[in-house]
Amino acid sequence: MKNKITIVAVVIASVILFMVSCKKDNITRENTNMMNDNSYASVVQRIESFRQQMEGNYKNGTLMPLDTAVWSLEALLTNYGGYPDSVAEDYLLMHSCFTLTVDANNMVTNDDVQALYQQMVDTITAQMNGMAGNVKFLRFSDVQQDSVVGNTAYLSSNNSYGTGFILGIYTTFDDDWLWGTNSAPQPGPFAGNCDQTDFSSDASNEIEYRLNHPVCIPIGQVMGYTDIVTNVTDGSHCQNNDGYRIYWDEYGILNNCLSVSQLTFYLTEADDIIKTEDDPTTYNVEGLKAPDKEFMSISITDEVIVANSPVYFHLYHATYGVPYYPTE
Repeated sequence: MKNKITIVAVVIASVILFMVSCKKDNITRENTNMMNDNSYASVVQRIESFRQQMEGNYKNGTLMPLDTAVWSLEALLTNYGGYPDSVAEDYLLMHSCFTLTVDANNMVTNDDVQALYQQMVDTITAQMNGMAGNVKFLRFSDVQQDSVVGNTAYLSSNNSYGTGFILGIYTTFDDDWLWGTNSAPQPGPFAGNCDQTDFSSDASNEIEYRLNHPVCIPIGQVMGYTDIVTNVTDGSHCQNNDGYRIYWDEYGILNNCLSVSQLTFYLTEADDIIKTEDDPTTYNVEGLKAPDKEFMSISITDEVIVANSPVYFHLYHATYGVPYYPTE
């Protein structure tokens, strides 16, 4: 197992959250370029070959397709710089933007991709250095091609960082917790339990903690992940006959207390949401699971919409990938 402990005594950096769109096609994101070769050994070899290109001292000016560069950057950052086989007590999502020069045929030079790779590594290092805590690590880097305008490709990376180790598994709730921490501090204190004797957590943290437990994720068997995608939704898009399946308070109760039974309801619904694929023919979101991908982790953030009266809610960021396994 790789060492996941980095000690940096600094304050935490701001987390840029992804706000959900009302349009269904923005809630379930399309897959990035899929591999034609399903051989796991070939995947490992492909990533290793790209690593040698990116970390070598030579510059050869050769060209590669833009989508190949995007796939390779994501795979290299995740499976060499990150720990996709690990789980954490909490996850932070940080967003970064980059550019890459392309020619008329959507090709990019190895030199430019090598420079971009180093820029992405430096960004991850800076983000990690801005996080408080003794136990922290990069879980994955979701690299996306956002657009191409003229000879410039605009890319973005959604980096997921794990903090702390998990000790429990879908254990029953033994306390009532306030819905969430409006200012979302890391690493706390949080909104706390309802009698205000424990500020180490809140309702969203308690649900997230259980969903990310290693027993629920096929760690140990998986060498790494490719083609990572993060799907996002909230309670306003995710409902059934019982009402909101994800916490959504349209009455603006700042210190709303969620009982054990309510927490259990949201945990049960969340378990179903992350394991269910969405039906694209309906407006409602049935689930976040990406087709042909496996669940990696979920980050639950506490959000507020400020209008005539505030709406407090949980926002789910569920991440999936295509796993590859040891050849032996």
